[in-house]
Amino acid sequence: MRNIYMTIGDVSKIYGISKQTILYYEKLGLFLPAKIEDNGYRYYTLEECYRLEIILTLKKLNLSLKDIQDYVEHRGPHMLKTLLEDARYGFDREINDLYTNKMNLERTLFNLERYLKIPKNRLFFGMKEESFYALTPYDATEKGKKKLFTLLEHQARLIEEVPFKAIQIGMAIDGEDYEQGDIIKYSHYCTDVGFDYEGDMEIVTRPRGMYLEMFYTGLYEEQAQWMYDKVSSYLSYEGLQIAGSVYIEPVRNYWTETKREDYLSKITVPVEE
Repeated sequence: MRNIYMTIGDVSKIYGISKQTILYYEKLGLFLPAKIEDNGYRYYTLEECYRLEIILTLKKLNLSLKDIQDYVEHRGPHMLKTLLEDARYGFDREINDLYTNKMNLERTLFNLERYLKIPKNRLFFGMKEESFYALTPYDATEKGKKKLFTLLEHQARLIEEVPFKAIQIGMAIDGEDYEQGDIIKYSHYCTDVGFDYEGDMEIVTRPRGMYLEMFYTGLYEEQAQWMYDKVSSYLSYEGLQIAGSVYIEPVRNYWTETKREDYLSKITVPVEE
């Protein structure tokens, strides 16, 4: 059988792959015919089919064609062990990414349902667990295109680095500034990235503790003063003070709304006695 020749059409039919794919593998030097006639006809033997079987099987492990070619040309049991261990690591990463995406999806669904029912313009006081925020410094002197680039680059980096998540970019205000009435003196662009962020952006931990929280619709700066008055009144009545950065974040933005005035946002204020 080793001396029986098959055409490219035979190989294509047997393995269910196109002639174009076979020729592409040939161009890469990955899968060469046993001989090529002067008329361009290509012929393959059992040995080439064995090689093709290795290629098609290893492709199922999401290995690169370069790695597959390197293995096919220098194959041996120890090299196969290393190749399979690398593939296993890749699958472990994929499984972890799938799990993280599913958990973020479940969290997004939960929050969507919650935020459809949440009362607006009411202060909520209670315990919140720690959360993690990616920060980009806010420069009030930036204008026009430069300011736009800073904002979009913050989001673009997170889209690249974070598993599935509708990026909600907010603003942070230093707690002392807010307490003194500087209610639009932003310090950072901020995004809640969850506990499993592995990117390179600056991350701060919003600690577990007591918080004031209020949901509202519309633009923050148009409503900042009455919200500040409401927060200040509550703090004074309860004998509390601000204990860290204040976060203003959309919870429903352009992902679900077509008009900015319909955005649902929240302000979160850490407090202590």
